[in-house]
Formats: sequence, C-alpha cells, structure tokens
Amino acid sequence: MQATTLEQSTTSSLDAFLNLDYGVIGRTVSTKSEPNTSREFQFWIAKRDPSSSLEIGNIVAAYSDSQLDVTFGAIVEMRSYSDIDSFIADYLSHDFGNADVQVPTDVSEVIVVNCNVMRNLSNQTKPVARSRVYFPSRLGVQFAYGIVNEQGETIYSGSPIPMGVFENGDGTVVPISVDENFLIGPEGAHLNVSGISGLAAKTSAIQFCIKSLLTHSQQNIAVVMFNVKSRDLLYVDQPNTRLDHDNLNADEWSIHTYETLNVPTMPFENARFFAPADPTNPNQARSLRSLPTERFEWDLGMIYRDMPTLFNPFDWDDRVEGVWFVIQEEIEQGRILNYAQMLNWTQTQINQANAARPPQQYIRSSHILTWNKVLGHLRRFPRAFPGLIATAGQGRNIPWAELDNGSVFVVDIQAMGDRGQRLVFGRAMRALGDLLESGESNLDAVVVFVDELNKFAPSGNIRTPLKDRLVDITARGRSLGLILFGAEQFASSVDKEIVENSSTYLFGRTETTELRSPNYAAFSDEMKTKLTMLPQGRLLIKSAKFSQPIFLRFPYPPCLPGDQYGSQG
Repeated sequence: MQATTLEQSTTSSLDAFLNLDYGVIGRTVSTKSEPNTSREFQFWIAKRDPSSSLEIGNIVAAYSDSQLDVTFGAIVEMRSYSDIDSFIADYLSHDFGNADVQVPTDVSEVIVVNCNVMRNLSNQTKPVARSRVYFPSRLGVQFAYGIVNEQGETIYSGSPIPMGVFENGDGTVVPISVDENFLIGPEGAHLNVSGISGLAAKTSAIQFCIKSLLTHSQQNIAVVMFNVKSRDLLYVDQPNTRLDHDNLNADEWSIHTYETLNVPTMPFENARFFAPADPTNPNQARSLRSLPTERFEWDLGMIYRDMPTLFNPFDWDDRVEGVWFVIQEEIEQGRILNYAQMLNWTQTQINQANAARPPQQYIRSSHILTWNKVLGHLRRFPRAFPGLIATAGQGRNIPWAELDNGSVFVVDIQAMGDRGQRLVFGRAMRALGDLLESGESNLDAVVVFVDELNKFAPSGNIRTPLKDRLVDITARGRSLGLILFGAEQFASSVDKEIVENSSTYLFGRTETTELRSPNYAAFSDEMKTKLTMLPQGRLLIKSAKFSQPIFLRFPYPPCLPGDQYGSQG
C-alpha cells in the first residue's frame, strides 16, 4: 500500500511537466540499427497528431512507461519512411507517372523524429526506455533548459534576464531567460549576435536584451553603444510607436510580450549622445542626429599615448618608434603643450639639422629622413581624423566618469572612416577599463555594444593592438566588469577567440555559405536549413547554461529605429 501511494505521488508530480490536455503525440522507438542512447532518442508520430504541429526546434517530453521518469528532448531532425521499395515503383504504381491517380491500396508511411536529450527528472545519464511522448508544459520547457528545478524554483545564481519567448508546437508560450551571472559576469560574460544584414534584426534584438538587462539586473550597470552606420542608434531615447496602443501600426504581440516578460516599453532613459567635432564648425558635433548631441575632440595631452596606433602598421617600425619616443618625452616633460607646438618643435629640429655646417644626418641618434617621415604623418593625422584632433587649445573628452547605474552613452562614429572608428572605439575600451579598474566608480559592469565587430577584431592571424585588447577583454573582462555585446553579419569574420569566449550567442537568418564554417558545426543540417529561413524577430539562442540551443521570438525594440525618426505616423 505504501509503494502504491509513493508511485501515485511520483506520477502526480511528473504530470506537472507535461501538457496532458494535448494528449500523446508519439512513442519512442529503438531499433537494431538505430538505437536510442543517453545523448539522443527517436520517436514516431502518432496517427492522431498531424505532422504540421511538430517542427525543428520544438521541445518534447518522453514519459517512461514505468511512470518514474521524464526525459526532455529538442527536435533536430524529422524523417519520413514508407514501405515503397523505390522511386520507380511508386512512379509505375501511379499509371506510369500520372500524379492525379490515387493508388487504391494504402501506402504505409511513418514520420520519425530525432531528438537531442536535454535533461531528465531522474538526473541520470541513461538511454530513453519505452515511453509515450508528449509536449511539455511551460514548467517542463523551463526545466529542460535548466531555468528551474523540479519544484519550479529558479536555479540561476544571478537574476533571470528575459531574452524572448519560446513557442512550442502545441501553442505553449514560455518566457526564456539567461542567467545574469553568465551574461555580464562573473561566471561567464559577453553576447555575440550574427545574421544577414537587414533580415536578422540584430540591432533590435540587442536593444531589447539591453533593456531587459537594465530592468531585471541586480547589479549597477551602465551601457555604452557605438553607432557605426547610418542612424541606427541615434534615437534610442525616443519611444517606438509600434509599442503604442493608440498607434495604427501598433504591434499587439510585442506589447503583450513586454507585459509577459515584465519589461517596460519606455525608451532608454538617462541617454546621452556624443560625436566628434564638426571640422567646419568645431563648436558643433558631426552627427546625423538632429536632437542635442555633445561633441568630443582630443587635444595632445589626451591623444599622444594613442599616436602609435594612428600610424599604418607598415609604417611603424623601430626607427619611427625611436623618433616618436623623443617627441613623447618632450610632451611628458611639459615642453610641448599642444599639437601645433609639437609640429613646430619637430620642424625646428629638422631645420636646425639642415642649417648646421655640415648638415647633420642624425637628430638624437635617428636619421633625419625618419624625422621627416614622422613629421609628414603627424601633419596628416588631423586631416585623416577630422574633428578628432584639436591642434590648438583644450580638447573635450567623453565624460566616462559620469557613467552611473542606468546610464546609456551613445557614441556616434558613423561619419568616420574605418581607422577613425577603430581609434575612438579602442580609446573608449581602454578608458572604460581604467575607470572600472581604478575602483572610483560605483558600477559593477559596463556593457559595450558595437555593430560590425569584424571591423575591430577581424578573423585571421594579423594582430593589432585593438584586436589584442578585445581578445583580452572577452577572456578576462568579466572579472573587471567590462562586457562586450558584439554583432556582425558573419560569425566567421570575427576573431575566433572573441566569439568562443562569449557565453551567449544569438543567430539570426544566416546564409548557406556561412553555415559551412566551424561556428555552426554543432547544429544539425535541418537546424541549419531553418536558420536560412528564419523570419525577422526570431533567433536561435545558445547559452552556456542551456543544454541545447533554442529558437525564440523577441518583440520590437523599446526605442525608435533611427531611420524612422521624423516619419512616425
């Protein structure tokens, strides 16, 4: 009697993880040639269940006939079998290829589904035994992904950060969250998003993630965004009309999802915008944003430590470095105060050497030709980086020390060339690292979002100071609190170490050629096929805490897309 009661209690508790109302959708099967393993299992779809209710990425639950265990699996492959011996046999049976003919005898056909094992309630590593297959309940899906335990309690070490919702084949909608401690540290960190430009909605996805993070995080966080193209991020302080009930173009699904995930639909508050000074009007910022924007411009005291990075790597050698160290010493000794003085002082050294009798070939142990080469580059830099370098007077830096909990700084660098963008981004990363390391800030973390990450850390063996810095940040930045949220069209175009050091990945619609790269080796062919057809607003998320990737849907971002400013209905 006691054993029966225990079994009934166990059965009752397991039922909570299953969508019993929908009914059985199939049965697990293990054959001589294709056995079930502890890693994967198979099942055939029941006749009562149309195959259209199941698709790649759905989650199912195998309920053992012993009623003592439930194993959750993610569908990665679906195959159709029939008892037809060959294609020619079927062709001949249809009156030699007449597709309108219906064969009088029934053809036996079965659809077999392959699933990757995610988790089971017994916490044992073993093959799936004979089982009925159900759709899981909302609790079952969250348990399968390690979001909750058997009692439905969150088991994350940090706050759950909603990333979107998962929609299963039975219509069950489940909020999906990642562990804050694996998104911004200290256990793991960094987010990477890849997908076809304009189709994957990478920027929108990250904006929603950041809004969710600022809402639900228990840590003090500031955000720095780099606008690298067009007006993408220049109006993050403006509300998205798609989230306004009164707007004719309102998206009710997105509004409902914000309510479900407990994320406000308001745009980013405490946002400030910065851009380089306009070369034609140094008192104005050079930006496509029509609302107030603060300018920044660096004087010699701010920029001289970055001078080596301004040189083309092919021009920077030991001889050039020797000349620069002489000039740098003069700056640090206070004998050169601004950029114009540096040019004049360098020209004076060359003139004095030429005026000597006989003319001097060397200036402080470096050949005069090298000095002329360095002077030529120094004169070129203000023109090569317009609006960034102040040749006279005091500069104006981005006030990083004013970052506070909830602050959002947007740095607009879209008007600059690639080298100028790398310069601004590199200096910002160093300044933010220094701020966090100094201990003078009350921030636990600074999240840096940059699109076109391949510009700053391209794949390949060529190393640059900025690329090395980014590799170091993704490897050790979580202990410091400097977190990188990067986006690019192709994950394979970004340095391998940076991508692999990210604990959370988002994959949007992706081209077939890109899917052949090693970044996608863990995905089945059918999952790759689904990635080539993903509509906007849907992503595949892979997290260090998830046993399997999951397809999720996210709402419109909380702020107005930059290209829509001024055209709202």
